[in-house]
Amino acid sequence: MNVDVQYATKEHSHYAQDICDLIESAAKARGTGIAKREPDYIHSKIENEQAVIAVYAGELAGFCYIETWENKKYVVNSGLVVSPKFRNLGLAKKIKKKILRKPWHK
Repeated sequence: MNVDVQYATKEHSHYAQDICDLIESAAKARGTGIAKREPDYIHSKIENEQAVIAVYAGELAGFCYIETWENKKYVVNSGLVVSPKFRNLGLAKKIKKKILRKPWHK
């Protein structure tokens, strides 16, 4: 299965609600306290080029975004999630490598 992992662009904004739903369902399944995300927040991460998305044949496979602090001095990935259908394929690792490869300090 060849899942396309790429930096999210405005063309991916239509996935925002699906991303929010995936984050929420993953948190419920794991019993974690991950905060619920709103589509507007996901839109902002995508539009500010602070996200990576994984898509397979038009279907959302995974997502992750970046949080920065102190004028981009500190950077961390957040919201890393993979759809159950695409788990156990090493996709989370690919997404995380991609998100941390971009020079966020610019």
